[in-house]
Amino acid sequence: MPRVRISSVISWKSRRNSLIGGVLGLAALLWAVPAWANQLRILTWANYLSPQVVARFQQETGISVTVDTVTSYTAMIAPLLAGNQVYDVVFPADFQVTELVAQGLLERVGVDRLANFWNVDDVWRARAFDPRNEYTIPHVWGTTAFAVDTAVYGGNMDSLRLVFQPPPSLAGRMAVVDSGFDMVQLALVWLKLPRCSTQADNIDKVRDLLLPILRRVAVVGSDRIVQDMIDGRYALAVMWNGDALMARKRRPSLRYANPVEGSLVWSDVIAVAKGAPNRAGGQAFLSFMMRPEIAAQQSNFNGYANMIRGAEAFMDPGLLNAPEIITPPSSALDFFTHCGNGAETQQEAIWSALLREAGK
Repeated sequence: MPRVRISSVISWKSRRNSLIGGVLGLAALLWAVPAWANQLRILTWANYLSPQVVARFQQETGISVTVDTVTSYTAMIAPLLAGNQVYDVVFPADFQVTELVAQGLLERVGVDRLANFWNVDDVWRARAFDPRNEYTIPHVWGTTAFAVDTAVYGGNMDSLRLVFQPPPSLAGRMAVVDSGFDMVQLALVWLKLPRCSTQADNIDKVRDLLLPILRRVAVVGSDRIVQDMIDGRYALAVMWNGDALMARKRRPSLRYANPVEGSLVWSDVIAVAKGAPNRAGGQAFLSFMMRPEIAAQQSNFNGYANMIRGAEAFMDPGLLNAPEIITPPSSALDFFTHCGNGAETQQEAIWSALLREAGK
């Protein structure tokens, strides 16, 4: 990685100047180029950010990148809520942006002034949580449903009934992703209740549905669920479509469901954290991620669809036609459900309470 080596500067100065001149020259260099200017600290999801993309950014900019990962929505924003002094770039879910902005935890960077913003498909700009494109760029979108190993279960898999009222043949062979947003909302969809409901009686119905399930199935983090499905540890798992695609590549008997009740649709964004030590580097990273070839490289790595025009030309053909991404008309999808009433945050809290009650 290109970077200035201070030791080389000192040595060169000492040949031509006095000791005092060398010290002054070094002090001027350190003042002009702070240590953080050549460093970028990113917080993202496990198995999500392509190492090749990171390496390319480092090569093009000379900025050294450190990547830390999390496996839950709550962990993604925890450093920000605690008063971030570490991270420059974060990858929150779209539903978290309103709260983060309200609390002043994201930098206002004016993303529509970044060089590559106009590569973003029109429909993904100026969304309700960031109507003036001040804070976030869209990254990827995906769905939440479930994957089944057809070598174990060969029956009908077009309904959420398989998750919430599973047949005996799947007993002891099921897992759910450790995500309150996904699991509580899927329960609401199955119960034919509004996805954004915060009514106490509806939440009680969700609890009554989920608690018995949690007592008999595994709860698996997003960092492990792909490998567990590849290894055949589970015959059914509630999971994200990109993870299901990655697992199917190595275990062809896996199939991703498109339930008639509907899958969840979600999207992730990228933002610069408030107080970012390298704000300029963070902005450069956001613009870099909106280049078509970079967006495609990300999709090829993590299996999720992106929102960048022209990316298709660089994407793997198998990804463009993948059944995990191409959803049939029989499955209802709502691309822009955004509660705006704090329901998603409440759903995460409900999930944590259910896990404790279930002894997980």
